[in-house]
Amino acid sequence: MGTIQIDGSTPKLTIGNATAEDATILFDGNAQDFYIALDDSADDLLIGLGSTVGTTPAISINSDRDVTISDGAIDFDVASHDTSNGLKLGGTLVTATAAELNIMDGVTATAAEINLIDGGTARGTTAIADGDGVLINDAGTMRMTNVTTVKTYMGGDNTPAFSAVIAADQSISAATWTKVVFGTEDLDSDGKFASNAFTPTVAGWYWCHTSQYYELSDAGEANRVKFYKNGSGLAMHGTVMRSADTDQDMILEANALIYLDGDDYLEVFINSADGVTLASTNSHVFSAFRMTGV
Repeated sequence: MGTIQIDGSTPKLTIGNATAEDATILFDGNAQDFYIALDDSADDLLIGLGSTVGTTPAISINSDRDVTISDGAIDFDVASHDTSNGLKLGGTLVTATAAELNIMDGVTATAAEINLIDGGTARGTTAIADGDGVLINDAGTMRMTNVTTVKTYMGGDNTPAFSAVIAADQSISAATWTKVVFGTEDLDSDGKFASNAFTPTVAGWYWCHTSQYYELSDAGEANRVKFYKNGSGLAMHGTVMRSADTDQDMILEANALIYLDGDDYLEVFINSADGVTLASTNSHVFSAFRMTGV
């Protein structure tokens, strides 16, 4: 038999008689068979491959009209989708391409986190601290860095910075370069001053200062102060040469702009021709801070 035609204004073809049995329309092909069937035991309408109902189904519709694409190596291709036509969700056309949607593959961000990238107008007052993450567009590639790196690049503030004074009397031997012991910190912004040495760990130019106030008893006595970088004395230093008078109060001072990299450290040494005592009751200071915009 060839073509079957059902005419009429409301034609109807009924398969089955309300009994518990599968009803099938089978397409008997040369290479492949396909079927549209009622799987009566599951109350599902199936479209599948083969001639046996329930075998290799592709699409199923249950009694709640939920549509399921079967598990396995099966593609559901909306061939017309080109961001102007094709896939709609809730009546709204999806304008993203497959490549754009695939960017989300493996992303573990929450919806709230993703919405932060959406460019909303709301502004918060969340505190910013070193180590906090910042999203940067690096020549078209979005990368994560931290506030500390941005602060260093932009100049930020004048930190690391510190200032320390001596806490106990210290005797300086005659004609010997001796490291000054600064036992009390007045300021240490980043905890970079320890064991009488400043190790900023942030590369940059630092304005460095030291001054010692003491009384000399010998006329003609020469006293010098010098910054030591990584255990070696730098060329710049301050020198005080006594006059013929005795019992004078003297201030020995040195200032310098010094470059320190990530692991350089800085100390203060004094050399006194005849020896001297640095009294804790007097002012003996060692301080430094990072220069910005240099």
